[in-house]
Amino acid sequence: MKRGKSVLKCICFIAVFTVLFVYVQEVLRDKWADGEYNPSIKIKGFYAEEENSLDVVFIGSSQVYADIAPAVLFHDYGIASYDFCANEQPLWISYYYIKEVLKHQEPQVIVLDVFTVYGDDYEAEGINHFSLDDMPLSWNKIEAIKASVPRGERYSYYFPIAKYHNTWTDLYQRKTELAFYDEKDPYKGYSPFVFAADYEEGAKQEVVSQTELEPIPDRALLWLNNIIDLCEEEGVELVLIKTPNGHAERQKLYNSVALVAEETNTPFFNMNVLLDGQAHVNVMQAEKISQCMGEYLVSNYDLPDRRNDSAYASWHEDANLFYRHKAKCELINATTFEEYITCLQDAGYVVCISAKNSGNIPFAKGDIQYFNEMLGTNCLLDEKTDEGYAVVLDGGQVIAEGAQIETTAGELNINITSPAGGMSDEVAHIYINGTDFSMDTDGFNVAVYDKLLGEMFEMSALDLNNEMTLLRK
Repeated sequence: MKRGKSVLKCICFIAVFTVLFVYVQEVLRDKWADGEYNPSIKIKGFYAEEENSLDVVFIGSSQVYADIAPAVLFHDYGIASYDFCANEQPLWISYYYIKEVLKHQEPQVIVLDVFTVYGDDYEAEGINHFSLDDMPLSWNKIEAIKASVPRGERYSYYFPIAKYHNTWTDLYQRKTELAFYDEKDPYKGYSPFVFAADYEEGAKQEVVSQTELEPIPDRALLWLNNIIDLCEEEGVELVLIKTPNGHAERQKLYNSVALVAEETNTPFFNMNVLLDGQAHVNVMQAEKISQCMGEYLVSNYDLPDRRNDSAYASWHEDANLFYRHKAKCELINATTFEEYITCLQDAGYVVCISAKNSGNIPFAKGDIQYFNEMLGTNCLLDEKTDEGYAVVLDGGQVIAEGAQIETTAGELNINITSPAGGMSDEVAHIYINGTDFSMDTDGFNVAVYDKLLGEMFEMSALDLNNEMTLLRK
């Protein structure tokens, strides 16, 4: 009897110790959850999707999650997809990501981006942790570690506490909350990159005309063929792609990929020779790339249209996030007075404007006329240069107008002051929840808040002293 109690106590101790060990290890482990480079959210979000709900899964590096927007594929084509990717992911890890996909989903198509076909050796430790740390422990993960990490360095992947045991000094609430995070990613693995950029209508000529071949390194070639064999064995369609990166030298490698694809009868859709791009494109170019991918998929595969399927109702709401980032990107890319004012009509914004003309300079009649026509305002600064003018628009509609404004819009408390014309010592203020977002420049000072994203993202001015040139802070 005593011996039985001792065994029971031992078992209980081991069980409690194991639970505490796993908990502490997970709390201390680094997470990557903020900004565009957030593999923790993307990877954990994949496991939160309903089993067998995805028809297409994209595998690869950050060039995939910057270029392929599942929101566009769903909105335009009804395709249910996910970017199951991590930064600079080598092909030998992509192989195990595909095996992971097939444990949880039954996609008709696996799409693999071949950016990392340059790989000829183990990746840096940080890259491996990006891809491997957030995968649940399983035999598949163990095999992935063995394929990706030199033998003497693997212990920290099996037991992350060996790497992160000192991070208790850097604990913060968000890190603790993410320890056992299991929520869906509304972006479906995509990252919205919002910045100003000019892209050509098609691919750069030096990329299109590149015909040279660069041999694929042996290690990358081995795993590319392993992936092709795996998909054939599992009966899932594999499509190799290259998202546009505008890289003529790398195109030599992609030309070699085309030969492998031809030899193995594997489709290869090389968008690098179709569209302009860079390592990470902005949201507006990502929409074009995603539409190009969508057209290819619906033309070559009989994929179901999920848009009217009640099981995918939440996907419509999730897709809206992409289009808010697109609107934000369009505003940031606007360069002329007309383009900028047109963007301010967006129904998703709260727009606050304070005018200033400290030198008693008249606003151009044509500018004020366009301003009023586009925004539905009643600004008279072209005629009454000695007056101030401010306006607040919520959802494209004027909710307050005058020289001084105190109002609310949702959770925003707004207080705007527009000095009278010729008052050089007066300041144009745009206070929103106590913070001044005015650049105090002669012309129109503008602050923009996106209601769905819940963020102030624009603080700018249309400079009256410089032909309404757009200034941004």
